[in-house]
Amino acid sequence: MVDLAVQETRHISGRGARRNTLWLRIGGLLVLVIASVLVLISFLNYSNYRKTSLELQQHRYLVLAKDTRQGIVAGLNIGLRPGEDEHLQAALGETARRFEGIRYIGVIDESGRLIGQGRLPEQAPGRWKKRIAATEADAWWQAASADTYQLGLPFVNNFGIKIGAVVIGYERKPIEANIGDMRRRMIADVVQTLVLVALLTMAGAWVLTRRLAGDLAQVGASIGATLEAPAPPLVDGHLLGEEVARDINEFTTVSHRLASQLARLEDELRQECERGQGPAPAGEGA
Repeated sequence: MVDLAVQETRHISGRGARRNTLWLRIGGLLVLVIASVLVLISFLNYSNYRKTSLELQQHRYLVLAKDTRQGIVAGLNIGLRPGEDEHLQAALGETARRFEGIRYIGVIDESGRLIGQGRLPEQAPGRWKKRIAATEADAWWQAASADTYQLGLPFVNNFGIKIGAVVIGYERKPIEANIGDMRRRMIADVVQTLVLVALLTMAGAWVLTRRLAGDLAQVGASIGATLEAPAPPLVDGHLLGEEVARDINEFTTVSHRLASQLARLEDELRQECERGQGPAPAGEGA
């Protein structure tokens, strides 16, 4: 029984020595944590950058729509409807030429008809009226298609009734392309940073755990040799600390004492068995 215990202890000690990868496990765990934090922070930064970019573009064209609406409201105050304003069409065309990125700019009149410049979206007049009715007078709507962002800003007459809206469509692809470039740059920076951090972390883990691995190997060797050593092997404090070393030495001493008692008991049982199987008395077989 003691021999089997000794063999098993040797087997475990040898296997632990072959698989001494403490620094890999510690370093890998640290790299995983750092990578998770880095990816999370990068994702939040990218989301904030995308949101800010879209809002800046929206604000730019919203200011333009408000300026256009101001001119229309001024005409309404003197009884001039958008369809009757001879200068409105020219002003819309000039605005479309001056501001890069505008696909179309137009005005929806009280009949729901869209007049303006550029590739105006084709919709039934009733749909424009529903969109205006669903938008508060001091608010705006925004829609998007595959290549266009649309911004709509209602305007009211002298009685405070919504009778139309200014509609601006601006290019979506250049905005998304800029955001995509930033996303690719951020991914490249994350990968480069992660590789550098991983190398430094693994190297640091190897340096910090080298002495600890040596102390653990000493402890393992001491415990493994406990069953067959003539005296209990002891370990010193070192990196493990005096208290841990004292607990290990107490365990080793008790284990050595028990192993000695088991070995003595095994010898006594073997001797009893040998005496019980001694030669038979004379004349027993007659």
